[in-house]
Amino acid sequence: MANQETNSDLEKAWAHYEKIRDSLNGLYEILNMNLDEENIFYQCAVDNLETLKDTIIDLLKKDYNPTEIKIKMRELEFDMKKTLFFEKKEKQT
Repeated sequence: MANQETNSDLEKAWAHYEKIRDSLNGLYEILNMNLDEENIFYQCAVDNLETLKDTIIDLLKKDYNPTEIKIKMRELEFDMKKTLFFEKKEKQT
């Protein structure tokens, strides 16, 4: 029974993680649409989003398996880089 509760809690946590990831990606998209990368407000906003991402990762590290965290960190970093660098270039072509 305790194992089922742990799995349920973990599933809920990952669902929250995915919502946070999607929100961060959405904010990056908004920044990319509205501000030039050289704009100081763009740079400040990206810095704040990076800090938020790092804080979320720190919180996740305290509660979950380190291997799972590493995987989620890589996914988050990949998604953010993809949103910032690759999707913007695809839209321009």
